[in-house]
Amino acid sequence: METLDHIVIAVPSLAIAGDGFRDAGFTVTPGGRHDELPTENALIAFRDGSYLELLAACDASAREEWRELARGPAWERHLRGVSAVARRFLPSLAGADGVVDACLHGASLRSRAADLRRAGERFAGPVRMSRERRDGERLEWELLLPESRRLPFWIADRTPRERRVPGGPEPTSHANGASGIAGIAVRATGAPLAALALGDLFRGVPVALPDGGARIDAGMFQLEVVEGPVEGVCRASLTGCDELPEVLLSLGLRPA
Repeated sequence: METLDHIVIAVPSLAIAGDGFRDAGFTVTPGGRHDELPTENALIAFRDGSYLELLAACDASAREEWRELARGPAWERHLRGVSAVARRFLPSLAGADGVVDACLHGASLRSRAADLRRAGERFAGPVRMSRERRDGERLEWELLLPESRRLPFWIADRTPRERRVPGGPEPTSHANGASGIAGIAVRATGAPLAALALGDLFRGVPVALPDGGARIDAGMFQLEVVEGPVEGVCRASLTGCDELPEVLLSLGLRPA
């Protein structure tokens, strides 16, 4: 069964974001540095096996350079010259802080690639990626990266997943009671039509919402499509916590 692997949250720095999440009752686990991007992460793991990934540039000045470049005419040319991984994540890192992407696991990447090909979706991969943990261990995985920001991306581990994703009672216990990720919201232009396409991909029937969006039962999680000009994952709902502080609500997190 295909499930949510993790949600990506762009943050200005791991130190600042980590303190904010700890103050809100979350247990934050150090991650490591990536190979394909000058980025580092920290993880907030849940009992359901999913996690929040706090993603930041290793050097704050690099993010400012990306943002400056994104405001000019050379941005698209720059993206054409970088790796598939960079093309997926640089636009998120050059944008506002908050929930910016979602990752799924459990399906064969080649099977999902065939699904995307049949749906007429452009994608890259599977491509390899890795990060080095603080203890020096290198973790490796493969990614399937759709070009459309309306779609999540997919991951398949090459090293054991339990080395990448913190487990056990200590890292997955949170003072605020959070226990998992119930669903995500995706912005799309022409939300009803986008919902139909996503419903076909996830084999779920979209249910119309009053504001013109739609909700799709994607099996182990809910996927909501909302109207918006900047396409992509924009919210995540968490189970187990009744309320969250405004600073985390502003990042796109919600109690389920």
